[in-house]
Amino acid sequence: MRVIAESIASHGTAIFCLHGIDEGDALALATRFDCGYAYRGRQALFWDSRYAAREVLDRYLPSSPLRAFDRRGLLQVEGSFGGVSLALMATQFADERAVRVLEVRFARTVLRKSRGAALLFVTGVASGAIAFADLGFTTIASDTGTLVAARDVRADAAVVTV
Repeated sequence: MRVIAESIASHGTAIFCLHGIDEGDALALATRFDCGYAYRGRQALFWDSRYAAREVLDRYLPSSPLRAFDRRGLLQVEGSFGGVSLALMATQFADERAVRVLEVRFARTVLRKSRGAALLFVTGVASGAIAFADLGFTTIASDTGTLVAARDVRADAAVVTV
């Protein structure tokens, strides 16, 4: 946690996402950095006072019938940044291709319905094969299995692995 906190403090970003984090650790980071946050299934979106959150939507991704308790979600926060409407979205896709295909289809449906500026944080991207350019998203940062994309917003991003 100390390494994560040092990385967050050194970047001083307004909005960030962490995948693979426990709920208590997310709360501790939000408290330490005086951030708002939303948490769902080992992923958390954080924002500082420049982002005004209005609504948090938490959806389950489709799951495999053989793994009923292995549920991932799509976390969406609707709000505004500098008076401009901005949606934040985070999700994590499964390792198994058959399940990942269903999850990506579901996520694309949600993204298609979402209008306006958006930031998308995804992990579980198999070898960079998943792109969202046809939905208006431009990749602004990527690393092995992780993608940050933006639509209708100028943003700078980095993928930091701890």
